[in-house]
Amino acid sequence: MTEAVLDNGALKVRIDLDQGAEITHLLTPQGDNLLFHADWRSPLPSGISQSYGSQLLDWLSAYRGGWQELFPNGGGAGTVMGTPLPFHGEVSRTRWRAEWHGAGRDVTLSSGTRLPLTIHRRMRLDASRPVLFIEETIENESARTVPYIWGHHPAFGPPLAAPGAWIDLPAGRLSTDAGVDGDLADLVPGSTHVWGKVTGRRGEPIDLSVVPDSPRERLCYIEELAAGWCAIRNPANGLGAGLAWDLADFPNLWFWQEIGGTGFPWYGRAAITALEPATQSPSHGLEAAIAAGTARQLEPHGRASARLTFTVFAATDRPVAGIDAEGVVRI
Repeated sequence: MTEAVLDNGALKVRIDLDQGAEITHLLTPQGDNLLFHADWRSPLPSGISQSYGSQLLDWLSAYRGGWQELFPNGGGAGTVMGTPLPFHGEVSRTRWRAEWHGAGRDVTLSSGTRLPLTIHRRMRLDASRPVLFIEETIENESARTVPYIWGHHPAFGPPLAAPGAWIDLPAGRLSTDAGVDGDLADLVPGSTHVWGKVTGRRGEPIDLSVVPDSPRERLCYIEELAAGWCAIRNPANGLGAGLAWDLADFPNLWFWQEIGGTGFPWYGRAAITALEPATQSPSHGLEAAIAAGTARQLEPHGRASARLTFTVFAATDRPVAGIDAEGVVRI
């Protein structure tokens, strides 16, 4: 594995350049990884074995958690501009190029895509605070208008997103994915709610803002957010982390929990709570988004930029009321 590491003493960031510039670790000075990241030897990734027969299973075969970039596709595989696009986009699995700007705290990562689009991600740590700034630009290298989906896929796990931890975010309209309907799915597929306390498929009250203590599988989409931020905090150990972004860049938030699921590739081993800023929803892929009229479009030779901020804070029983672009958390 070719790895890039950012470290300012307050936060250490490990990035796998060989696999999609995936952020594998967000480490506190005490050594706690705030992301879910598992050192599973199985299942074998399709890239070193054989295809599992579907784009979804191939992607999942190499999934061990972490934080992926989804571009120019997010969600289901499809064909766009005559080009097959894999599940969650090829940049989440390809090798990225790194260009360093300073003493282990500032790097720009770049990749092309199957479409005539490129992406550049600058990752910069604050001089002393546990704050990571991500500044990105996508470019259209062609004389054609090119559609895209763009998003981030951070998967948090224990000790941060442990049972009983809290999820704070601005109220928004929440819809459940119509295709998530298994034994561990406690929400009505294709139903609409307001973020927070909802009614489950058996009429039971469910508080989505609390990480559950028993197996669950959920995939939801939160739209009409009042502001672009979210946080997870665990008062039991004082760990808290949050994201902030501009709603003009990512107006939607995908909410995914995979906790104790027994199917491939989890086999009961995963404990994931993911909060994923995205350009659109649902996560059914670019081909479906084009058909629904929700895909973004980048004009010929055009550029678009986005910025996210990741921050770590001391968690208490008091909820987070906001996070700004500088990583300042308001309680």
